[in-house]
Amino acid sequence: MHDVPLNQAVGLLGLAAPLAPQLLAVVSHGDARTEQPLLWQLSSALSELGYSVTVLDATMSETVNNPGLQQLLDYQFGHSALEDDGPAWNVLPAAMGLQSLCAPGAKPAHSLQRLGQALQSSGVLVLYAGSDVLIRLLGGSTVRPLLSVSGEKSSLLTSYLALKRLLRKGRLEPTILNMMQDAAQGTGAAGVAHALRECARNFLAYDVRPVRIDPLQPEAHIEADMRRLVTRLLEHAMPLPCGTAQEDAGFEQSAERPRERVRFGEMSRSH
Repeated sequence: MHDVPLNQAVGLLGLAAPLAPQLLAVVSHGDARTEQPLLWQLSSALSELGYSVTVLDATMSETVNNPGLQQLLDYQFGHSALEDDGPAWNVLPAAMGLQSLCAPGAKPAHSLQRLGQALQSSGVLVLYAGSDVLIRLLGGSTVRPLLSVSGEKSSLLTSYLALKRLLRKGRLEPTILNMMQDAAQGTGAAGVAHALRECARNFLAYDVRPVRIDPLQPEAHIEADMRRLVTRLLEHAMPLPCGTAQEDAGFEQSAERPRERVRFGEMSRSH
């Protein structure tokens, strides 16, 4: 059962259970120490809103002893693999499965249809992958991949490179999350977020407006902020087709964002 809505958007999202899995994305850019706890928080927030959640982790490879997305795609038993009485959210290794979905010649619409068919019992799919995979599957869509920044020394470079690829090559506008560690000293994630904003403005002609969540506030406040964040992400989620090809005709056109709505400013400078 859904919780009491935090705002009107949550209430509208909860009026009826979606008929197809809703696809969200989280960018993996080499900062696993920050990204993996964030995945746990996002999944927990989604489950609190009443959704069953499956995380597709492109940083983990499927094995015989630890099967995942590739096995679901091969044997097409995804709708029965995740039982209704199972945990509220699951993490599946997905490196090999996503590689096959992004193989040369594979059409993104067909790959997303296969994904929806394999995991049609999930309420929300969270695709945790690098920018190349997200661009290949979601390029030009309305999905707003979540790009987190942290106080790690490499976070500025890796987050900037991911942002650049998402904007320029994928025509994807991410939601940028700043957890504001050590904000008072202007270091940590706050300092990285400020530097990222300056780099994006100077070299990409793009204005970064990060979502800020204070990790030092009480746990209940963090949980409320996370629920608001996932509500925002769900507003841009992509419903995945999970029927037959005939039933899902037209998905390829409807999944793509109209080009005239995408405005990132003039990107004449390179870096």
